[in-house]
Parts: sequence; C-alpha cells; structure tokens
Amino acid sequence: MTGTPGLRRRGRKDGTALYWVASAISREAKTYPTPTIRIHSEDPAEIASLCQRYTAELMEWISNDKGAKPKRFDGTLRGLITLYRKSPDSPYRDLKPNSRAMYDESLDLLERTVGDRQLVRLNGGDFRRWYKKLREPAPAKTDDAPIGAERIRRAFKAMQLLRIAIKFGVTVDVPECTRLAIILAAMRFEAPGTRQAFVTFEQSKAIIEKAIEMGRPSIAIAQALQFELTLRQIDVIGIWAKAEQGSTAGIVARGRRWSGGLLWSEIDAAGILRKKTTKTGQDAVHDTNAYPLVAHVLALIPPDRRIGPVIKNETTGLPYRYRNFYQMWRAVATKAGVPLTVWNRDSRAGGVTEGTDAGADLEAMRHHANHSQIATTALYSRKTLEKTRGVAVMRLAARNKPQTGL
Repeated sequence: MTGTPGLRRRGRKDGTALYWVASAISREAKTYPTPTIRIHSEDPAEIASLCQRYTAELMEWISNDKGAKPKRFDGTLRGLITLYRKSPDSPYRDLKPNSRAMYDESLDLLERTVGDRQLVRLNGGDFRRWYKKLREPAPAKTDDAPIGAERIRRAFKAMQLLRIAIKFGVTVDVPECTRLAIILAAMRFEAPGTRQAFVTFEQSKAIIEKAIEMGRPSIAIAQALQFELTLRQIDVIGIWAKAEQGSTAGIVARGRRWSGGLLWSEIDAAGILRKKTTKTGQDAVHDTNAYPLVAHVLALIPPDRRIGPVIKNETTGLPYRYRNFYQMWRAVATKAGVPLTVWNRDSRAGGVTEGTDAGADLEAMRHHANHSQIATTALYSRKTLEKTRGVAVMRLAARNKPQTGL
C-alpha cells in the first residue's frame, strides 16, 4: 500500500489491526500527545487519507514555534512574514481565529514558494511572475479549483497577503519595504469572480444519506445544519486556534484550543437552536424541527451523548480541524456524486438560493442567514433559471394587463 506514512499492522486474536504510529514518522515525536491511533477502516483510500492527515498534524506539531518573539530579521520575505506574525504590535495578533487561518494559508504558500528571496532584489517583475505561477492549474485535483482550471483565487489571495506583510514592514522600518509598497500600489492583479456554484437540496440529501451509510453522522449533521439552517461552517464545526502556554481551559489538544462551534447546550429540549454567530455576533435562532432532515440527523445521536460539541470526529472524539473536516466531507460528497466544483462552503449559499427561489424575500432570508446587510444575502442568492423565468412571467403579465383610460 502506498501513500500511507506511519501505517503499522499488529496481530490480534481476531486478526490484524491497523495503526498509525507517530514514532515511525519522526524521532521528534517522543512527547506527541497521541503517539498511536487505531485505524478502523478497510478502504485503502480512506486508510491513506487518515495516515496522511495524522502525519500532517504531527509535522505541524513538531514545527510549531512556541516562541513569542520573532527571529532575527534576515532580509528575506520569509523573515518579513515571521516578523509580521510574531511582532507583539502586529495587527496579525488582532485577527479572529478564522481570519488568521485564512491569512496563514496564503502566508504559508508565500514562504514555501518564494520565502528565500531577498527583499532588496525584488521588483514588480518578480511579483507579476509569482502571480502568474500561483494561478496556474493544479497538477492534480485539489479543493482550490477543478482539474485544469486556473487558481485565480489562490494567486490573488497570496498577492493580497504580500501587500499586507510589506505594509507592516513599512510601519516597523524594515529596509526595502517602502520601495516595494510603492511598486505594489501601482500594480493590479485579476481578482476571482463571485462564486456561482451552490449545493442543491438533492445534493445535500445525497451527502447526508451517504455520510450515514459510511458511519459518519458528524458529516450528515454538519451538512444539514449548513444547508437547511444556512449556518456558517465555523458556527457549525468551530475552529482550533493556538492556546496560551500552559492553558487547559475549554477543549485543548496539541497546543490548540477549540471554540466557536455549535454546542448541544445551544439546542433546547424543544429543538430550538439559539447561537451567537462568530462573524457578526448576531443571534441565530432556528426551530430544528421545522426541517425534517435536521431533526432526522440530530436524532442519530442518543440523548446521553448530547454533551459538548455537536460535531465531533468519530475517529478522535474531538471536534474536527478544518482540513480534516473538508477531507472527510469531500470523500463523502464525491461518493454521493457531488462534483469537485461544489464545495462544502457552498451549502449555505444553496440554502439561501433555495429560499429565494421558493419565493422568500431577501429580508426574510437575511434574518435566516444572519447577515448584517441585505446586500450580502443577495450575493449568496445565486442566479438561477427559476429567478429569470419568474421575472419574465411578471413582465409579460404586466404587458398583457388591460389598460384603463381616462
């Protein structure tokens, strides 16, 4: 079997058991909190995915720099990014955990691809080449873009974070940053268009059914909450952020604390869900019994197990980390026949679109989706044939309406 780092087989009385073993990956794993994890699967693809996921988490733990102070600036882009992340007065430290995770995705990409470049040797031509290179189609399928499609979103986000890091460099008198900020201010990069993809009810139902079939009620519940109740992903699964040294309050694992996700205590005995949303701070209020699919999936969890986070990884017993959740959701969605062009984050847009197609006005949907501005709801309501046909019907009806003369 290939692509299964850390996989070990151990004989048992009832046959052979599979385990992922941290020490098989690195000698630095001696104090790793979960050195051995049992793999309960016979599917080679799922076994490989789990091994790769556990290995990625181990490597993240090993490479995690617990120092609060930035390393000595060495004149490279990587050094500037480290300065931006570690400086106590950096605006990076004021970001919410979900925003910081999105920033890190692009900052990590820049470090990995061009981090060694010296700032003094950079110019606009370099930035233009980086953007073109980063937007090239992926060599294999990813969750960033369908096969063969340019990754404009990926490249544009990287350039935006490059601007932010260099502007911070200007404020702390990093040599060359003023010159580079002026160059970037004169440059424009093509931005990604508004997403048009959305999850349909049929696709959502298929994902839920397949997740239950695969023994992943967590994915089924998350899908129902995101589509039917139009909840944001972070308000359903939460997010893991770096915990303060020595902190044990809340759910803490591998130096990170979980927060923001839905708790069973936020759904009362009558099935009414009340939750303060992470992004806007508005209160989401929904009757879970109003949607049969939501009531059905919540009933999968026995009353005596309704403690703590609603969405927990069946393998670890802890809330999902984002990448682990997306990988599992993607595996279920693919088996359910949902194309790669449709993402988990499109579930919320699917619920809003279904609502407006059914005749719900934007103001009602704004409350349902907990948007602070109705313009945001309009963006989530994807353009569909039903909408344009409806406009045509209304326009023709108006034309054919008898005119009354004076």
